[in-house]
Amino acid sequence: MSINFDTYVHEGPQPNYTPYHVWKCYSILERQGPKGRRTLASLIGLGEGSVRTMLDRMVQEGCVELTKRGASLTQRGRDKFAGFGVNLIDIGMMEESIGRFNCAIQVMGRAGRIGTGAEQRDDAVRAGAESAIILVGRNGKIVFPDDDRYPDQGAMHTVREAFVVQDGDVIIIGGASSYEKAEKGAVSAALALAEDRDRCWSEGGKLFSRDYEEEDIKCIALTIHELVGRLPVTMRSKNHYGVRCEDGIIIETNFTGPVLEETLKKGKILRRMSKAGKYRGCPVLAVPLIRDREVIAVVGVFDTTKGSYHEWLGRVRR
Repeated sequence: MSINFDTYVHEGPQPNYTPYHVWKCYSILERQGPKGRRTLASLIGLGEGSVRTMLDRMVQEGCVELTKRGASLTQRGRDKFAGFGVNLIDIGMMEESIGRFNCAIQVMGRAGRIGTGAEQRDDAVRAGAESAIILVGRNGKIVFPDDDRYPDQGAMHTVREAFVVQDGDVIIIGGASSYEKAEKGAVSAALALAEDRDRCWSEGGKLFSRDYEEEDIKCIALTIHELVGRLPVTMRSKNHYGVRCEDGIIIETNFTGPVLEETLKKGKILRRMSKAGKYRGCPVLAVPLIRDREVIAVVGVFDTTKGSYHEWLGRVRR
């Protein structure tokens, strides 16, 4: 049981906060105890309205309760936050320091998602860090993702004192001129990496191919169509347009759409409102199928029930 911080941001209208701010709210309540909305807003760096929106969602999930002392985590909230698998520490200055202030984040068991580390470094810098170092646990050492020879293990004593690093773990160190920027950069990169967990039909065998054509995917698309109560379903492979299903049958072939295309490009689950066509104004959930770090296909489901977005998403998740 853990938190999907990303769902706080990508469901419904675009909010004025990021997954980092949601993580920060959980972290403050976990470390410091009950806080009022105004105090939380000041500590997180957001307006009270945005904090109210986050807290309402946390209360809805049973992770936060509102008392006379302020907002506080419930046992469910503490368990979910602890189960997320991301640990943080202010490492100060060390041989591998990259800024005046440095923040290190451990992401457990995600080294398999790391290439050279450039993507995570860029995520950290975009979020506010001035620079970042990406390390992984491998063969009992803490090394760069693409070079087991470096860094020198003697320079890793601060990291080893801070974390129990296992093979397969990732360490992200953000550096900046202020601790707040270093933390925001490192945490944002860590959340982007950790949130990839359990979000896609991923790393399967040879069931599906990037070159599947309409005839190859019809049966799968219709199966998904039935599983979601015959809500409209669209599906395509990476290299070929696909199909659209309604009322238990294939009603369109050679099909693609803007949300499917965006999902193919970004390689992650997207929740959008359809802006054109027959489903204009309807929520759409698109999920990529990933193998060997490559998106090979994508499935989209449209809510045409006129129900609330959250009700639909809850129905899909059950």
